[in-house]
Amino acid sequence: MVFCMGIIFHKIKEGEFIRLVEANGIHEFFAQESQLESDKYHLLGVNTQSKIGYTVRHGRIDEMRSWRLDRLALLIKKLGIKGFNVRNI
Repeated sequence: MVFCMGIIFHKIKEGEFIRLVEANGIHEFFAQESQLESDKYHLLGVNTQSKIGYTVRHGRIDEMRSWRLDRLALLIKKLGIKGFNVRNI
């Protein structure tokens, strides 16, 4: 778990993140720039009602998954999400 912005973030796999999006369990979406990899971004989602956040992790290791911003935008578009915020370091 990661604590940020007064919200507890849980690391979950991409498939679980997609299921939460489809079930309307996530209301706000962010692309946060990685501190470790330049020009790579992490996907974060927040359930604004319960103040619980989710971030996508790799399937086999417990590290946050990262994408190039254009690839991340394609995933977000595929999920039917209309918009997201980008946060640079």
